[in-house]
Formats: sequence, C-alpha cells, structure tokens
Amino acid sequence: MPPTLLQPTALRRISLPQAARKAWLREALALTFPDPLNLTGWRDFVDASVALAQRHLPADAQEAMAAFFMPEGSDALLFEKLPVDPRLPRPPKDGKRPASKTAVSEAVIAGLIEGRASILSYVNEKSGAPIHEITPVAGSEHTTSSAGRAPFACHTDAAFLAPRFSPRGLLLFGLLNEPSAPTAVLSLDRILAAAPPGLVRSLEKPVFRHPSPSSFEIAAAVTAPIVWRDAAGIFRIAVQTHAVQPVNDEAREAIAQLRALLDTLETERVVLGPGDALMFKNDRVLHGRDAFSGERWLQRAYFTDSLAPLRERTGEPRNAFVFDAAKLL
Repeated sequence: MPPTLLQPTALRRISLPQAARKAWLREALALTFPDPLNLTGWRDFVDASVALAQRHLPADAQEAMAAFFMPEGSDALLFEKLPVDPRLPRPPKDGKRPASKTAVSEAVIAGLIEGRASILSYVNEKSGAPIHEITPVAGSEHTTSSAGRAPFACHTDAAFLAPRFSPRGLLLFGLLNEPSAPTAVLSLDRILAAAPPGLVRSLEKPVFRHPSPSSFEIAAAVTAPIVWRDAAGIFRIAVQTHAVQPVNDEAREAIAQLRALLDTLETERVVLGPGDALMFKNDRVLHGRDAFSGERWLQRAYFTDSLAPLRERTGEPRNAFVFDAAKLL
C-alpha cells in the first residue's frame, strides 16, 4: 500500500528510474566511507557523493530538490527506489555504523543533501557521527528515543537549541524494515489549521521549558516558544511533545491543549523500505512512530542551510560540521 500524503501538495513522491539507480549504485560501491574526524577525507567523500547525485538524479528530482530548499518551498519530499547497499550486515546493536558496511546509502544521503545544504551533527549525540544509525540499541529498547522500540510521539529534533543552531531539516533513509513500521508525520500547517487562535497565541510565548533529549549526552534545558514566525512571516515549530514542560499556568494549559489537539489529528504514515528516503523540514513537520518489533534500521542525517552561525558560536574551523551543543546554549 503506498504511503499517504501530508497534504495534497505537501509531500511529493519521486521514484528513481531503474537505469539511473543501477548506474548510481555501481559508482557508489566504489566509494569508501571515511573517518569523519578526518575533515579532508570527509569533504572528499561528500564532493564525490554530490557529483554522483547530480549525475544520476533525473531532471524532475533536481527540480523538486531545488524547490524544497527554497524558504517557501514544500515541507517534505519522498524518494523511492534509490540505490541501497546490496548486502547489509546485521543492524548494529550498539548504535554505531558497522565497519563492514559498504558506503552506498551514505553516498546517497550526502549526495542528496550537500548539493544544496550542509550536514551537521553534535559531538554530544551519536558520538558526532554525520549519519546516525536509527535502530534499537541493546539496553535502550524501551526508551522514548531513536534507540528504542517504544512509542515516540510526534516531535521535532533538538528542540532545546535555538533555531539558528538546530537542524533545519532531516533525512531518513530506509535500510531494513522487516515489520514495515511506519514513520508518522504531521505538518505544522495541519496543526495550525485545527488550533484555536488562543492556543496559537499561547504557543508563541516564551513560557515553555525544552529539555535536551535522552539521545544527547548533556543535561540542559532552555525556555522558549513552541511556535514562532520567522523573518518572512512563516510559522515554525520546535517541541518534544512528550517532554516539554510549562513555566506557568498558561503554558501548562497550552501543553494540555496541544497534546489533546494532536490526539485528534490523524498522522500520515510512511513506510520507509530499503532505498526510500524521506526529507522534511524539522521546523515545519513533526515526526514520530508507534511501538514496533522485529528488525528496523534507518539512517538519519541532520542538515541546515548554513553552518556559519554554529562555527562562529563554537569557534570551530571553517570546514567543521560537528559541534558541541553545550557551547550553543
């Protein structure tokens, strides 16, 4: 059964032709995944990956990507039948990339993102890996996190960081999904359309405490709005709906109303099989999942339109893409 859409015009589905997929796969298999700590090696891998994506993505996919990365562009894209590693090791129980894995999916992920944006990561999460292994981790399977199997309510990632320091978007890439477990997605526009005006006004106030998620190895929290308008007047959102905390009675009521509202909105469910990639704007689309069993292995990459603010705040060099989240608070 094909995935349903966020909105009739919000999620465009693009299927790669078989000939392009085979040619891209053949060339990606020749690449070797570098040590990300070697910034020169990482940059060489990214540049080669971008060249492959530009060579093999058809014109309609290139146009959709260009539109997605425009400020007023679509909030999500779904790619189907992308190249994927022909042989995979077992999903990593420690949450770390297996050394025996070929670099096909990583080349596709880097190629899709880095032609128009920049991958970023945090030293405090997943050891700073640029591409995260999203699969149950031994000892964390019952946690509400990317390492668990438990239900994970719709949320945005890194909501405790200021917008200029948090991921502007995410890419989720399917490697293995034996239970056909769906990724739940919900657009901000649907939330705003259903929310009473008074709730939206409350959500725009800086009266909500956003704690760092369990995936980050720091204990921190900031007080900020849940919803705001950017310089162009476009609404944005940042929230862990299961963990956000109130700082006053108005915030407490607003959180209760928001959770109740989300319970009434049917999320769209996208089953990411091998070679499927879902790209979405982290401040415009909430995502989550139900509980699942069986083997499921996705990869995730964060991206942003500019790393300059993060480098300036942390003092990292010009080519750095890994940042200490504690220095960004």
